Amino acid sequence: MSILLRAHMFGELVKAVGGVDAAAAAIEAVVGHTVSRGTISKVQNGHSEVPYAWVTALENATGRHPFLNMRSREVSGRPAKSELACHLDMLREATEGITALAAFEANPDDPQTMAKAYAELADVHDMAGATMARLKGLMGVRTEDVA
Repeated sequence: MSILLRAHMFGELVKAVGGVDAAAAAIEAVVGHTVSRGTISKVQNGHSEVPYAWVTALENATGRHPFLNMRSREVSGRPAKSELACHLDMLREATEGITALAAFEANPDDPQTMAKAYAELADVHDMAGATMARLKGLMGVRTEDVA
């Protein structure tokens, strides 16, 4: 796991707990000593490693467990639990779709490039549609409520 990913996850925990001051208070309550707000900011920005005790303090305070879940997946070899955790797959499919579309635009008379562009963009459409349907379900939107 890269330091930037850990920094991002830590930053999200800081936001979830209510900001740097609230994070410092939550961490201090667990570790038993004061922590520098500047150091919390350094950790959020990826300029310092994330202390494990700070992670557990913020995960417990927020009820969110990104580090625990990430480590659990690493150890078990299981994929991400969230069906919405497909953003990298969506990015890959979108990139393939754009590349195929550019190839078609460069050679519009080739039926193979047209078919490839259509197939790649259909993959993007299907993946985005499935993700949107899951999001609608999470938001409590019924299918008949949406045009």
